[in-house]
Amino acid sequence: KEVHNLELLKLRFGEASMRQCEVMIKDIDDSKRIHTNIHSTLESNPKQSEPPVVDAAIVSHIFWPTLTSIPIKNHPRIQSKLDQFSIEYAKLKNPRRLVWMKQLGTVELEVEAYEEDDDGNLVSHVKEVSCTPAHATLLAHFEDKCEWTSEELANSTELPDDMVRKRMGFWVNQRVVETTRSGEDTVYTLISVSDADANNDQSFQHDDEDQEQAVSIGAHEEEEMKVYESYIFGMLSNLGQLPLERIHSMLKTFVAGSDHKYDKTPQQLAIFLQQLCKEEKLEFSPDGLYTILKKRS
Repeated sequence: KEVHNLELLKLRFGEASMRQCEVMIKDIDDSKRIHTNIHSTLESNPKQSEPPVVDAAIVSHIFWPTLTSIPIKNHPRIQSKLDQFSIEYAKLKNPRRLVWMKQLGTVELEVEAYEEDDDGNLVSHVKEVSCTPAHATLLAHFEDKCEWTSEELANSTELPDDMVRKRMGFWVNQRVVETTRSGEDTVYTLISVSDADANNDQSFQHDDEDQEQAVSIGAHEEEEMKVYESYIFGMLSNLGQLPLERIHSMLKTFVAGSDHKYDKTPQQLAIFLQQLCKEEKLEFSPDGLYTILKKRS
């Protein structure tokens, strides 16, 4: 479908003006083939104890919109998966090498969380959560020990302390971890059912404040965010479902001609889209696509 649309655009605007789009579509098609080859190789390896989990979009950076890189040190278990994919890619595409944009993408996790049942009691259950790589690498540290301070997490991930606090607010809201104060530092601890029951009000109220900060929609930004929201709904109404990167690229193209300049990073857009999902305006699928949430009658 994308190739057919591209050929129609070439007829209208000429091949030269569509060269960049052609490369972008080719990148996505090549990524799918590379992904299939690498997974087949890894699955046939008798030393491979776990199924491969990395799926990468490999792009030619000079033809794509500028992707802002945020330095982050992944947890060793996550980084080992990326390194494994990189090694197989280097064998397949020698002498090319992958440069990971570590802050981009989506991670699918199964986490143990605590929520209220019909009687108002907190019970443990396992649920699937879609999050950013930063969220995933922070939570992975709790497999090593069940208590971390925000400073320790910042040192381990090389993320700024304020970014750690905002990202960890997501896991507090999911009722996976709880927060306490230790002087000027924040302490995060994996929740047990007794902890969840004892801190039901305090911990999650704290997270609501963190979430509001993370979304970063102050009074001075509300108007432009409403404009972005109208563009996003227009895109999804016409195209059905789109990934974060495509929404970001289209906003840069279309909002540029309006009174409100679009100058957000993909990370800021992801946070805004998460807020729209939280408000039940959009929904986010496991394959990384956003769609308009259809209200059930």
